Amino acid sequence: MQPVPKNIAGLLLVESLYLCSLGNVCVQTNVTESALCKHPTCHFFCSTLMAQCLGQALSALQDATTCLSFDFSLILSFVRLCCLAKPTLQLDRRTVSSPPDSLSSRVVKIISACLDASEDVVNELWNALKVVVWQHGPIAASEEEIRLFNVHALQWDTSYRHLYPPVHTCQVSTCRHHILNSEREFNLCEPSTYKATLFTLKDGVLPIYTTSLYCRGCYSRYYPNYRVHKGSSTRTYYGSVPEVLQVSRDFFIESAVLELFCNQKVFGWLSAGNCSRIYDWSLATSRQYIKNNPLAFPGAALLPFSQVPDTWPVSARLRPEDVLNGFFLYSLLLHKAERSAVLILPHDEKSHRMRLRDELALRNKLMEGVGQEQYLHACDLCFKVYEDENGVQRKLQAAVCDGITIGHPCCAVHDCQVPLASHADRFCSVHMMSIGKKCAVVDCNVDHDKGFQTCNEHRPLEESYYIRGQAFFQLKARLKKAGVAVPDNSVSLEAQVTHEEEECEGKSEMGNRKLKALFGQCHTHNEQLAMRTCGVVMSRATFFGSEAVSGVNGFLKATFPTPQSTPEFLIFDNNCQLMKHQAAIGDTHFKDTAQPVDVFHFRSKHKQSDDFCQAFCNPAAFPEMRTSDGKWTFNTSICEQTIVWLGGYIAVLRNMEVTRYNFYLDEMIKRRNRYVIHELERKEHKPWTVPAELVFPL
Repeated sequence: MQPVPKNIAGLLLVESLYLCSLGNVCVQTNVTESALCKHPTCHFFCSTLMAQCLGQALSALQDATTCLSFDFSLILSFVRLCCLAKPTLQLDRRTVSSPPDSLSSRVVKIISACLDASEDVVNELWNALKVVVWQHGPIAASEEEIRLFNVHALQWDTSYRHLYPPVHTCQVSTCRHHILNSEREFNLCEPSTYKATLFTLKDGVLPIYTTSLYCRGCYSRYYPNYRVHKGSSTRTYYGSVPEVLQVSRDFFIESAVLELFCNQKVFGWLSAGNCSRIYDWSLATSRQYIKNNPLAFPGAALLPFSQVPDTWPVSARLRPEDVLNGFFLYSLLLHKAERSAVLILPHDEKSHRMRLRDELALRNKLMEGVGQEQYLHACDLCFKVYEDENGVQRKLQAAVCDGITIGHPCCAVHDCQVPLASHADRFCSVHMMSIGKKCAVVDCNVDHDKGFQTCNEHRPLEESYYIRGQAFFQLKARLKKAGVAVPDNSVSLEAQVTHEEEECEGKSEMGNRKLKALFGQCHTHNEQLAMRTCGVVMSRATFFGSEAVSGVNGFLKATFPTPQSTPEFLIFDNNCQLMKHQAAIGDTHFKDTAQPVDVFHFRSKHKQSDDFCQAFCNPAAFPEMRTSDGKWTFNTSICEQTIVWLGGYIAVLRNMEVTRYNFYLDEMIKRRNRYVIHELERKEHKPWTVPAELVFPL
């Protein structure tokens, strides 16, 4: 048998013997083994080569004066601890292709304290095993290793999972320090380090340090997620989706955690607040299940749960605003990565909300009309092929349209689509000057008094409104005192607007009259969906004033902009009125599309005496809508089922700013579409994508 080189012997010793024999992750199969790994390569390393590896590893230490006193577990612990410190070790190197000849003084002190060994022993071990450490890949640290390392590392301005820029050289092609395709050189300098908190999926909440580096050639500072040029003051992200995202100055969240939050939102309608609570009560420590149930686990009070010291200046609680900022940033980075593009954001904005706003708006614009990634979807449930009377094969595609009363705050002027300048405003900037100063009573043109929403004449109406509100909260307080739970965020599924109408009976010379006033904000009327009969959503639009058929017609034309994109069947619960509108304005865009009403609404909402509806919108009037065994060809009620899902977001979105609102809904639909298609594949409905050139010919 050929001798194993000394440096490789140490590597085999650490990876094969330690990881496999102790039941950790097998380096060959990447699975957890409960006993000695039986993978042929690992088994060979662990048995046949065990003696040789051990002998040669010790041989590598033969020049050390304390060689014979080295315990085998000490060697293993040394290598693993050095691997945890490797990012910090690399910072001190001009090149990362080879290990430093000696450890920095702070790393020596950290490793020495962790091993309870002298600094001389640490230096001797490094001299013997530095190549092994440098060639070793990342390790999965145990809870005990993390705690031990941080106990001694935090005081030296480093930590487990210390975050550094992922690049070693300047990435600006015009910079004199730019080195093409060289990640082994290190020319960034002037490190700036501060304390932060990292929220992880496996290890819970961790205290960390984060370091940025500077390029003196082009005056760019490199952070863990992005670089900032001194002149432009923009954040240029590195291109791929990072493992960890910075969601605010002091808080970082793993992408794996953000992906969990995204799926919780899709399938559980969870708000950012509920996501943060679930994390704090389920994932904040690696043994959270014990911490939450101390009576069920004897001795739980003696266990160290949190990895974050009490003296750590950065909070270990995950804030709802960081969950939401992380969701938007993570989704934007995914969007850019899917298009091989780079995310660029302003650096000096006052808040993360403002920093993301323009990029969110750009993505929203792309999503309008035909922008959803599954717009060209087809499958056995929504795309049929049949033979006509001449034996010619023809396609049948169906789409369904419907709306739901869910919306965002908007201008109180009917059908005004100008965004509100502030979340607290009642009117947009256009109407604020002309109407914003008027009394809240409808049809009253007198300016309201300062500090009030009504004029002096109508002040009793406003006072009555607020007295009722105070009485309501007093009643809630009594219920709570009596032990009755009253949810603070209770929202009716039928709710449409947050403004309240106050009515008052009054007398005038003209006789009895009823006054109506609007206090608070108005909300948009509804969201309109167009989708395939398999459940894949094609498009979405916000209707501001009403679900008028003119608005529906415009929405459908934006969803199906070309003759080739129009479906053979377009199902809508008010198609009879839609078709009358199209005929009245001479719109022939859907002349080749049949427009029946869905089966449920036709039976329950449309009169048998309506000859137009019976002739043009009765689904039974179209033979293609029925199969040979009498069943409906398409599931025309699919939109109703999807709207039930969409209705779960009413409380989450109720007071969300319009740009975030639109992005949030589009992202939820995008992710749900992916799940629907996955289920279609699993159930063998053969999903596929229609070639774009067939729908949008040049």
